[in-house]
Amino acid sequence: MKPTVVWITGLSGAGKTTVANALYEKCIFQYRTGLVDGDAIRAKHDKPVGFDMESRGRMVNEAIYMTKNMICFQKAKLVIVAMISPLRSMRDSARDILTKYCDANFIEIYMDTPLEICEERDPKGLYKKARAGEIKDFTGIDSIYEPATHAEVVIPFNYTVDQAIEMIYNTIL
Repeated sequence: MKPTVVWITGLSGAGKTTVANALYEKCIFQYRTGLVDGDAIRAKHDKPVGFDMESRGRMVNEAIYMTKNMICFQKAKLVIVAMISPLRSMRDSARDILTKYCDANFIEIYMDTPLEICEERDPKGLYKKARAGEIKDFTGIDSIYEPATHAEVVIPFNYTVDQAIEMIYNTIL
């Protein structure tokens, strides 16, 4: 199997981490598999990381670097990345770097979950804080999210985790 990156994008609360974790569990015994999660990257920093585009860009670059290391040095065959990556240019950069320097397949997964649904879910309470003005530059509220227009897989918001995993898994094969 050629190294493959599954880059899952969508708004906060769209289900990226849930789907990424389930896909990881399905694939871990079949392929040398890595998992990169935006929340985990954010949590490992000593100081709080902002939500502005500059901070988001640094987070995406960190995810690209981690993914590249997993493929090139740890010999991962599959790396699953769950990250908002709000701008198309960020996702395009990830695709360009990882396909060029790692000779990897790149599969963009767009969790097509409307803002209203994400706000209803709000598992971390971030939308509530953003609406109250406690978080500035929050994606989807006062900062843009550019929906994926050329994703290899689009997961509708009403799909179950199992349906989403099946769609993605069939694309990896």
